[in-house]
Amino acid sequence: MAIVVTVPRDSALQLRLVVGTNPLTGAPIVQGKTFNKIKSSAIDQNVYDVATALVGLQKYPTDEIRLERESQLTE
Repeated sequence: MAIVVTVPRDSALQLRLVVGTNPLTGAPIVQGKTFNKIKSSAIDQNVYDVATALVGLQKYPTDEIRLERESQLTE
C-alpha cells in the first residue's frame, strides 16, 4: 500500500453577503464574494483579521466568513 502525501495548495477566502430578502418567502438572499490565492502558509487568525477588515468595506451585511482550503494528494 502506497503512502499518501497531502500537499497544501492556495486557499480561497469567501465572504457570504446578505444582499436582500426574497419577497415571497422572506428568506435572505446571499451572494458570495471570493478572494483567491490565499497562501497555504497563512495563519488562520491573520486570514480572519483580514476578512473582518474586508467586511467593514462591504456595502451589505455579512452572513458568514469561509476559508476554503485545497490540497493535492500524491503518493
